[in-house]
Amino acid sequence: MLTVPRISTALATVIIETFFYGIYLVLFFTSVYLLLTVQSRGLRSQQCIWVSPIVCGGSVLFVAVTGHWILTIDRLFLAFVTVHHGADPLGFYGDFSQATQILQSSFLLASLAIVDALFVHRLWTVWAHNRYVMIFPSLTLLGLVLCTIGVTYDFSQFKPGDDVAALANGWIIADCVFTVFTNMYCTALIAWKLWRVHSIANCTPSGGRTLMSVLAIIIESAALSAIWAVFFISAYAARSNLRFLIDVTPAIVGAANMLIYVRVGLGWTHTPVGPSTPIRFGSPKSSFGVDSMDIYVGPNGKKSVGLVW
Repeated sequence: MLTVPRISTALATVIIETFFYGIYLVLFFTSVYLLLTVQSRGLRSQQCIWVSPIVCGGSVLFVAVTGHWILTIDRLFLAFVTVHHGADPLGFYGDFSQATQILQSSFLLASLAIVDALFVHRLWTVWAHNRYVMIFPSLTLLGLVLCTIGVTYDFSQFKPGDDVAALANGWIIADCVFTVFTNMYCTALIAWKLWRVHSIANCTPSGGRTLMSVLAIIIESAALSAIWAVFFISAYAARSNLRFLIDVTPAIVGAANMLIYVRVGLGWTHTPVGPSTPIRFGSPKSSFGVDSMDIYVGPNGKKSVGLVW
């Protein structure tokens, strides 16, 4: 793989992460606006939206992504200005035992765990709390959490002169594998359920896109995270300095997650207008986003699909 100097990847990380963080920030505040708008129009169920898992998880994710970006900027100034007056930035970035490095890694791994947990929750609701379906993603999510603890511990034990390439190598690769498995499994089963519901309902568009648009949204968002994870695994296995671009991960997975809620909220899917009888597939306790589906049967007998907000 292409050989890239460590300092170059550090500087590139700041630029790329800032770019994706800006995208994430716009998507996050757009989703908050849409959430308030939907709530005010009474399109939600009776439950309080602010205590839903999606909103709580999204808020914690915002803290993790923002905290990681702040530390990226902070470490840039520490490396080139503060520590030894910027005389040894390479040595600074090579010291994994620093408090800022450990905290930044914790934010990164926490963001992965939160996004995966939201994916698992989405699967849980779409499959109407089917416990058998949840066994595999629950195990991969637990594996991710355990690997997160392992990575953090190994970083705290780092000493100058240790092999950076071998540091927490097994934990980090396992982290990526677990998150890829979780994404692929949840995406596949959610896609199958949406396709099945679409086929059963023999859906036709009614004032918006069909359920297949929801399927495309979920697959596209999951693909973005999966492609990035595969790139990182390849870079890490080749021991290329490109692996240090991993710090872009929180902003990318955060943006991919918010894309689902924003695109749904902007009307890529719809809530039917007019008299209709809903037949619900999924959890009766839906949360903001793609958490349950209604098949609406109108007065003319035509069926259409809407999402419950």
